Amino acid sequence: MPRHYKKKVEKRTYANYSTADLQNALAAIRGGMSQAKASKKFKISRGTLQNKLKGSHERHPGHPTVFTPMEENLLTKTLSTVSDWGFPFTKADTRQVLHKYLEKKGRVVKEFKDNVPGSDFLEHFSTRNNLSVRLAANIKRTLAALGLNTINEFFENIKDVLMDADPRLVFNYDETNVQDDPGAKKVVVPRGTKRVERVQQHWKASVSIMVCGNAAGELLPPIVVYKAGNLYANWTQGGPPGTVYANTSSGWFDMIQFEKWFFDILLPKIKDMNTPAKKVVIGDNLASHLPPLVIQACEQNNIYMTPLPPNSTHIMQPLGAT
Repeated sequence: MPRHYKKKVEKRTYANYSTADLQNALAAIRGGMSQAKASKKFKISRGTLQNKLKGSHERHPGHPTVFTPMEENLLTKTLSTVSDWGFPFTKADTRQVLHKYLEKKGRVVKEFKDNVPGSDFLEHFSTRNNLSVRLAANIKRTLAALGLNTINEFFENIKDVLMDADPRLVFNYDETNVQDDPGAKKVVVPRGTKRVERVQQHWKASVSIMVCGNAAGELLPPIVVYKAGNLYANWTQGGPPGTVYANTSSGWFDMIQFEKWFFDILLPKIKDMNTPAKKVVIGDNLASHLPPLVIQACEQNNIYMTPLPPNSTHIMQPLGAT
């Protein structure tokens, strides 16, 4: 007849002990006392003492976070600052900002589909950093339609910021995209021709240009972004002095290119002025234009970002009227 064995479970004789008792026990062992004697004297199990001596439980339990505590603090500060400026990020905006941050760092998180954080991650990130999961609610376009009240509210909010401001310290940026697309043309060819081609001196291309100037009438060098996988040397010639060139797969500005414009063109201009006075930068309210390092630099250099109201750039963009 088979015998049934019951697993012997060691009783935890010493279940409760204070932090002071633990520290005293470890100090005694390091001073020469045996582990068995220290266990009996301080009423702490020998296994616990061994683990503490080896540092086996020093790490926090659970899966390590994707971002370091310093990075999470930076990202949290970014979300808080843009909210204070009047345009909190939506959940989709926040996920894209985190995605672009990882992309810039060259880090791939296998748990993220296409390296974009999911909704679950965003909720845990928000909870850890005391953020509301209601980062921003999308509203219908009809409710966001531009009206006189929206325009008046914008100028009322910005009035105190612009009051007595030095015109040289009030900047406005605008991004525009131009395309070169000659389109298909009908031509006359011999009947039966299988392939019809026409030599062109140009081709379909997409180029974005960021222009920025201040209220005193000074224009900064632009940044030109090509729709291309590579940036060729002959594409970086003939522009205004100080022009910065870059490339993206879409031909539009993304967070990385905006960051490049900010640190290579706008911030050096502001620092050259060598003044502690507040600087105001007016532009669109795209989340892709507000990477964490830009927000951090704005706080360090007393720069106030002022977004134009949604759907308003066609009539309220100062550079659009020039």
